[in-house]
Amino acid sequence: MAVIRPRDLLSDAFLERLGGTAESTGGLAGVMPANGGTPLAPAIPAQPQVAALRRDIARLADIGYLNVALPPEFGGLGCTLRQAACGQRRLARQAPLTALAVSAHLYWTGAAADAYRSGDDSARWILLEAARGALFAAGHGTSEPGGDLKFADPHSRCELTGESGYRFRDTGVLASLTPAWDWIAVHAVHPAQRPDSVIAFAGRGSRCTPALRIARVQPVGTPGDVFTTSAIAWGHSILASVQYSDARRAFNEALAVASSAATPGGALPVGTLSDGTSGGHPLDQWPVAEAGLRLDAMKAKIAEITHPWQLVPEQAPDLGGQRLISIYAMRHEVAEGAGRVHELISEIISAPAVAAL
Repeated sequence: MAVIRPRDLLSDAFLERLGGTAESTGGLAGVMPANGGTPLAPAIPAQPQVAALRRDIARLADIGYLNVALPPEFGGLGCTLRQAACGQRRLARQAPLTALAVSAHLYWTGAAADAYRSGDDSARWILLEAARGALFAAGHGTSEPGGDLKFADPHSRCELTGESGYRFRDTGVLASLTPAWDWIAVHAVHPAQRPDSVIAFAGRGSRCTPALRIARVQPVGTPGDVFTTSAIAWGHSILASVQYSDARRAFNEALAVASSAATPGGALPVGTLSDGTSGGHPLDQWPVAEAGLRLDAMKAKIAEITHPWQLVPEQAPDLGGQRLISIYAMRHEVAEGAGRVHELISEIISAPAVAAL
């Protein structure tokens, strides 16, 4: 029997029903811009988009897409990181804001599945909650450039309220792209004698008991457990896939505009100068070539991380070495590349008649 992949659930007919599409050609450039080459923590969706996102998420839940990372014994597909990233690329091509809104759910459940398969049961509750239909979101403690490259902003703070409880004081921690979530991941630094990085999940609703679950408390610095390290790999790979796909979608739309034979209202044909001479077809110009090259490079960088990632990562992988550098470098390059592609798109669609190079 053929293996069902996440992208197989997203038929063309299904995708056409989704409404979480960016309002402008800029796509996610205004949601995850490349300031200095690093992405910003995503902002809360505008109110008019929330209803459409909720409908899209409900439709994705109905077809089982939200559980693709869960092992089969929890009702999921047990997909690999590569398969999840491919599914998100297909979803983002049609509905980029929807893909962004469900990214956190996919990477937290993916990380929990990795930990479970490695023999770590501490995150098993995440799989159980997802299997019963709970939706996971991610809180962001900072909106500074690069704020989503780490779990805890160095300036964030939480404090102990008992043996197993923490109070998170940063208001930005509960900013989320995912509407109507059941659990939201919060992370901050506990400034003890040796500072700890704390990852917890805050729940809302009567079924989320206890209301706060502590996922990890470990010294600030390089993580060494499967759950945390997998969350880094899944998180950056899935978010980068969404940003790449949105840039590709906007690029394709720009090409369609630029390749039109003539503009409305009797204007000059594309590629024709005001004196009636040929200015060369706009698709022959350098902005198109550079954008295409950058998109190909972005996809290849994502593949370097997602293709070799195993279903059961080794215990305490060496994320202090080249692997950690590679993950962060990939995310940086995709964010920077997407920003440049959107700049080039502006050149392509704003200057239809140009002199031949």
